[in-house]
Amino acid sequence: MRRRPGRRRHAHLLRSQIFWWFGATIVVAGLASWAVANLASGGPSSWRRDMEGMKRFGANRFAEVWDRPEARAALTREVAHEFDAAVTVRNNDGTVLEMIGEDCHGPSVTLKPLAADRAPLGAVEICRDTNRGFLSSVLGLLVALGVLWAVSHKIARRLGLPLEALVRATAEIGHGRYKIDLKLHPHAPLEIRRLTDAIGDMAGKIERQMADQRELLASVSHEVRSPLARIRLLLELLRDSGQSIEAREKLHLELEHEIEEIDDLVGGLLASSRVDFSALTMRPHDIVEAAERAAARASLTTPPRVVGVPREVRCDATLLARALANLLDNAVKHGGGAKALVLTFEADRASLEVHDAGPGFSDGEADRAFDPFYGRPKGTHDSLGLGLALVQRIARAHGGDAYARNRPEGGAIVGLWLPAGARTENEV
Repeated sequence: MRRRPGRRRHAHLLRSQIFWWFGATIVVAGLASWAVANLASGGPSSWRRDMEGMKRFGANRFAEVWDRPEARAALTREVAHEFDAAVTVRNNDGTVLEMIGEDCHGPSVTLKPLAADRAPLGAVEICRDTNRGFLSSVLGLLVALGVLWAVSHKIARRLGLPLEALVRATAEIGHGRYKIDLKLHPHAPLEIRRLTDAIGDMAGKIERQMADQRELLASVSHEVRSPLARIRLLLELLRDSGQSIEAREKLHLELEHEIEEIDDLVGGLLASSRVDFSALTMRPHDIVEAAERAAARASLTTPPRVVGVPREVRCDATLLARALANLLDNAVKHGGGAKALVLTFEADRASLEVHDAGPGFSDGEADRAFDPFYGRPKGTHDSLGLGLALVQRIARAHGGDAYARNRPEGGAIVGLWLPAGARTENEV
């Protein structure tokens, strides 16, 4: 989708916004400081009063030494030195009595010394060239503003660049490129580092999930093609009119078995999708009754064995039934048949496990039993398929987990446990 012209003009980089906000803050802070200082000093009228007082003080000092030339000359030099100004002392008729410095055309202050009888003695003109002082003040202000501006740019860059890198990284993830390298400044903020680590972990998880999905799709395609090929063969055999009634019934049973196998695989995929999208319907459920139904469907000769005090457990009944069916089906296909279905109720959990009559797990095999489409070694092509992998995912979606181990008396135990009475975030 094309962007409308002009929209980009309103999009500013975060570091630019931070930079300009810092700059505006500096200017506003300077103006506010000046205003506060001006108000605290009483404003212009207070300054004028202070100046008038200083002029009277200076005039009185000159009046005290007016008739003493040496003292008058010393005071003139002292004022010229202290204020870095040109000082001219004149009599009433304009005669220059003392003069230090050259004539200047800058602002001047005139003092009017008075005699004891309030008669004017003359005038003292203090003239200072303010150009140099003004330029120095302006230069100092510009340097201060420049330093603050440079610091603002540095801070804005330090904050903005990591976020720009994170934006680029997320864009790469969106395009399917999960190998991202986020290089941060050694002194980057802790929050930015945590966000970077979280995005890196997310990219790794997405990459693994996508790889698992591709592997799952390839494996499902392979698993479905085999029964479909057998269904086509059975259909061709059924078209042969020379088949006996017994043979045709056998072919129908085989065809029904192949269809059930495909249906079971599709059911497992649908259950897996429900777990993926957290579409669990959590309700208090009698898992003993659910185990009895699963045992009946699997044609177990003995009813489920219960250890502990039975009670209802909050779970998704459909997914739990799927997990029990997969456990029993796994025992039939890979464990020499199911010997017992055992339910154990503890203080904080409930376990459901199937004991089989097989040879048990070889070294390290129990840890991999729940890997999707994990194949047994020793040259066989049998696959554990989605069954146990789905059992583990269902258990974890409920806040529990799946487990597998060997029985001391022979065979294997494969089961899952659920929190007893615990609620999950997916509960409805």
